[in-house]
Amino acid sequence: MSYASPNGVARELARIAKQQIQKQYGKFPIKMNDKTSLANITADGQYIIYDYLYKNSSQKFTPEILALYVQMIFDKRTCENSDFVSLFQDNDLQFVYRYTFNDKKTMFVSFRIDEVCN
Repeated sequence: MSYASPNGVARELARIAKQQIQKQYGKFPIKMNDKTSLANITADGQYIIYDYLYKNSSQKFTPEILALYVQMIFDKRTCENSDFVSLFQDNDLQFVYRYTFNDKKTMFVSFRIDEVCN
């Protein structure tokens, strides 16, 4: 892949991820379980943003608990793909998981791939 900037890489990865998920599961929002739906995948600068809707109050969560949850659900098979990991490292890309709760509050968890793959 050859892109002019890390921003271009982020946009392309977000586009590919969104396209693949829609092929497999249909249109967004995609229900993941009784409480969580994936609403969209976008890019902003060097961030690939996964927007989730969560059916619960934000008062039950702290950023630390949410960060642990995100790390638990991150696909460890992705970490075994050295080309994918180096693409993120070389372009200083980050994942952002954005949760919007029933009470309309939003929490963010952002991380670099090496934070969850090491």
